[in-house]
Amino acid sequence: MSLFRTAAATSLVLGFLTACSSTEAADPGISVPPSPSVSPSAAAPTPPADATSSATPIPPNSVGTGAPPGAKKPSGIPKTPTDSIASPGWIDGLVTRGGTGPCYGFADWDGKPYAVYSPVGTELKKGDHIRVRFVPNKLRIDCGEGTQVVMEAFERVQ
Repeated sequence: MSLFRTAAATSLVLGFLTACSSTEAADPGISVPPSPSVSPSAAAPTPPADATSSATPIPPNSVGTGAPPGAKKPSGIPKTPTDSIASPGWIDGLVTRGGTGPCYGFADWDGKPYAVYSPVGTELKKGDHIRVRFVPNKLRIDCGEGTQVVMEAFERVQ
């Protein structure tokens, strides 16, 4: 019985190997890249007869080199920073609960809420875009929902 199984398995493997190694042409309805045996001139489209360019045709499936079309070289070094890097310890966001203090509501751009305490009494309006520097609130003052913090400094952002 094991000889029969071995013979059947061997014939299946040989059948699969010969089927995979056939070199018949691909079905015209299937998009297949040209094989390496095809010359580049046969794979590339022929230019029109009145073309005056003597450049070699670009084979299909090739990647162009150089700058992309329409790209231009920068005129020089930028005069102002081209990226917006936040200062360490500073958080940008919007005032969610305003007033004259001492408690405010604030949310950063990720939506994280902060309950802000400030003894200075600064006038902040709901919706103001500000940049603030917080320290953890070690006082026993509850300023509402969110992470309890004390505002060390702030600046308005236009």
